Amino acid sequence: MLPFKLGVAYTRDEIHAAVGGSKISAIPTLNDAVVALCIRTDLNAQAPREILCGAGPVMAKAGNLLASTRGKVPVFIKKRANHWEYKGMFGVVASYRTGPRFDAMVARSGRSLSSVSIAVELAA
Repeated sequence: MLPFKLGVAYTRDEIHAAVGGSKISAIPTLNDAVVALCIRTDLNAQAPREILCGAGPVMAKAGNLLASTRGKVPVFIKKRANHWEYKGMFGVVASYRTGPRFDAMVARSGRSLSSVSIAVELAA
C-alpha cells in the first residue's frame, strides 16, 4: 500500500522515496516500468484522464512505456512549485499515435500534433 492520501500534496522527493524513478520526469520509471505520473496541466489540460507525451526521444520512450503499462500507477498533478497533489491510482485504457481520437485529444490541449508522440487515456 502506497503512503499517499487523495487530495494531499507531496514533493518530488517524497514521491521518489515512495516509488523510485526520476525526480524530474513527468513519467518516472524504474527498471523500464512506469512508477508514477507527475503531470502539469498546462501541457495536459484533461489530466488525469488524458495524458499527452512529448515527441522528443526521452518523452516518446516514456510514453511508449506508459502505453504498455498494465495495472495502475499513482498520479500527481502539479499545483505549484514542488507541490504535487495525489489524484489516485490510474490505469491505461487506450493509447493513440494517430487517428481521429489522437487528433481530438491534442486539439483540446492547444498543443501541436507534431509536439505529441502518443496520447494516453487513463481511468481510476
